[in-house]
Amino acid sequence: MNPVDLSRLVRDGADDLRAQQPRRPLTVRAGGALIVHGDESGLRQVVGNLLSNIRAHTPVEAAVRVELTRTETADRGPWVRLEIADDGPGMSAKDAERIFDRFFRAAGGGSADGPVGSGLGMAIVQAVVAAQGGTVTVRTAPGEGLAVTVGPPARPAGDPRPAVTPAGRV
Repeated sequence: MNPVDLSRLVRDGADDLRAQQPRRPLTVRAGGALIVHGDESGLRQVVGNLLSNIRAHTPVEAAVRVELTRTETADRGPWVRLEIADDGPGMSAKDAERIFDRFFRAAGGGSADGPVGSGLGMAIVQAVVAAQGGTVTVRTAPGEGLAVTVGPPARPAGDPRPAVTPAGRV
């Protein structure tokens, strides 16, 4: 694992979404540098997959919120929380239970021609985050949008460095 500016990856992903869907309402809270210890290409793929799902499965007028929060707890030390949420159609509880299954595509998801994608995006998100010691959770309901929260990559066993390094220190 290497030092990665997660704020930069989030802002890059949001810029890509803006370029592809300039009319979509998008709020990003990821200012300044926020250095985590992780796999940069994997974390970039996580952000990209989550935003790609929104682009493919929600109407362009559905607002998107991307928030990166730094926090610290006594038991865990410093860590970050990434939440990517939309005001799209949401999912049923039955579909939400399977969202991380490989090749799963939600009922009713996709375009008029049928479901979009291979059904691997969320499985990849979960696998990449888990490989870095983090967690992924989903909050959704029909008509209430979808929010995906990514917990921090944990520091490697025995690594005395914090999972999050204050800006300017690596």
